[in-house]
Amino acid sequence: MNSLKGNIPDGTHAKLTGLLDGCLVAPIAKLWGSEPRRIVSWDAASARYPVPSSPSQGTVVFAGSFNPPHHGHMEIIRYLSKAFSQVHVVIGMNPKKTYPVSPDARKEIIEAALPGLGASNVKVWVWGEVIFKLAKQVGATALYRGIRSWEEDGKSERYLEVQNMCWPTLSSCGSPMMTYYVKGPPQFSFVSSTLLRNRLKAGESIDDIVPSAVAGKVKAAYDGKL
Repeated sequence: MNSLKGNIPDGTHAKLTGLLDGCLVAPIAKLWGSEPRRIVSWDAASARYPVPSSPSQGTVVFAGSFNPPHHGHMEIIRYLSKAFSQVHVVIGMNPKKTYPVSPDARKEIIEAALPGLGASNVKVWVWGEVIFKLAKQVGATALYRGIRSWEEDGKSERYLEVQNMCWPTLSSCGSPMMTYYVKGPPQFSFVSSTLLRNRLKAGESIDDIVPSAVAGKVKAAYDGKL
């Protein structure tokens, strides 16, 4: 499909892409209802995610909207930074869409939080194309996604997972990009970006939702924009 882009009208390319999504990706995602075999979960006994004694030499991508970023996101970033040698946090965006708080502002918030996480091997990107393209570009071996639980998020996540398996092969004859999941820490199970936005809109405290090091940046970025 990538080879066709630029050689056919954008509208035709979009229709072909939508057709393949509807005829291939969506049906597979619907039929593939089983929970993933491996979801990384918080270890209550050690009060952290289980990490290897030495990080894998692999490179991974952790993608999301991070609108805004919160404690749950940060703990997953901390875990990935200890489990892998290189982590790319990707803020997905639609170049044709205007956001009340720009992806670049969210990028600055995450970057400001990284020193407190001890995550010096993390790079933050704003990306306006399909995520697997960046993953291939940086040499990533897998995509990671944060979830509350499979029951809550599985349906939408499975659709994205199938897309990332199919599209690298269909678009450029590349190998599928595998997706793995990290379940949010139970102590932050009440935390969501929606809750954070509601607190900000109401002028309420967010100290229990975001790291103290970036609370001011979050407030400044979202003030008057919700």
